Amino acid sequence: MADSDEIRTARRALGRRLAQLRKAAGHTQHGFARLVQYGRSSVANTETGHQHPDRAFWSRCDTVLQTGGVLAAEYDHIADLGRRRRLSAIQGTTRSRPAAPTHTSPNAPGVDGGFVLWELEESIDARRLALKSATDDDARLAYLENEVRTAITDNERLTPAVLMVRMRPLRAYVDQLMAGRQHPPQRARLYTAAAHLSGILGALALDLRAFRVAHAYAAEAFDLADAAEQPDVQAWARATQSLIAFYTGDYHDALAYAQDGLRRASASASPHRLRLTINGEARALARLGDRYGVDRAVDRAFTMLSDRPPGGQVSASLSLGPYCRARTAANAATAYLALGRSAGVTDHLTTAITAFDAAALAGPRALSRLDLATAYLHTDNPDPEQAATLAVEALTLTAKQRFESVHQRARQFLAGAQPFVRHPRLRHVADMLADRTQLDATTPPALPSPP
Repeated sequence: MADSDEIRTARRALGRRLAQLRKAAGHTQHGFARLVQYGRSSVANTETGHQHPDRAFWSRCDTVLQTGGVLAAEYDHIADLGRRRRLSAIQGTTRSRPAAPTHTSPNAPGVDGGFVLWELEESIDARRLALKSATDDDARLAYLENEVRTAITDNERLTPAVLMVRMRPLRAYVDQLMAGRQHPPQRARLYTAAAHLSGILGALALDLRAFRVAHAYAAEAFDLADAAEQPDVQAWARATQSLIAFYTGDYHDALAYAQDGLRRASASASPHRLRLTINGEARALARLGDRYGVDRAVDRAFTMLSDRPPGGQVSASLSLGPYCRARTAANAATAYLALGRSAGVTDHLTTAITAFDAAALAGPRALSRLDLATAYLHTDNPDPEQAATLAVEALTLTAKQRFESVHQRARQFLAGAQPFVRHPRLRHVADMLADRTQLDATTPPALPSPP
């Protein structure tokens, strides 16, 4: 049976994906062929879709390129398309057959009164194939869900550009799966995984200063969560939209997304209520100058924490579970400092910095230090020397990641340090930030190093 146009198109797309990943990793065709034990001309033909190696080849490519199994999974999808096409051909043949053999008699095996007592073997095989496809879907969904959890954990540990390169092929892979057919529970899981992937990509685009792309990804995340009819996922997507709106200066939108997320979270007893309250609502209200609203939001957040035991692990910034005590304290401090209030902020930030240092999370460590530096400038006895020392530490901690959130917080710190503009250490902070932002404007994001 000749390949269909859909399968040929999918094979060419897989070849192009291999070429993109190979080039991004810095491999020539010749060097890559040696690593995967394949001929150079065969690699070239595979990348153009003229050669179709087996699954073992794609698994070796995934290992060399450190893709997490994306290429082999796409190969499996193409193989599944072929199986479904063969199944359709079988079913078409089955439908064209008469309901019962014309030569049968009442005494023929399996025949009763001219009717076949059992189904044709091809029909049974077709059902078995459908069941096997469902099992394959479960495996693919489990793989995607694990990749989502890993990406959320790695979000503040890897540079945004490296993680973006890893996530984009996964999002494309989800689109391929969406073109297929799944049982309703699996379909909901697929849309949920797609929503989480789009939300992660939105946060990464924010850190790479691709603000319009970040908004588009985040909006897509919510639309997918809405299509999945999962209020908890909708709440998570709204929290991500609120985060992006906050760092792009759209404070009214940040508040609207947070409050809509809270309505959805309350309907599902979602663990995202705390993040939406303190990271979304409190910080947006602070930027809008609503002191009373900030106090209420912070009080609600710490009330939610009161039932939890002290301590515990630091949650991820895009956590699929509850927000932790350290992040709650850090966000409360950010909100109060935006209102110009420094009372009690130092205690919140000391709690946060201790936890973030133990977890070795560069972004949160830097942000909390910049907030503490700001607090040192707004006490009755300002200490610009200590404030500058903390700001230098923050920029040094994130020299490789270059998080947009850290850049913004550093600019806000320097704006508040204007009365001490002649202090040499503060001038050094300004120079460090200027060097970094100029480099970001002229240098494209770094791609992963070859393995």
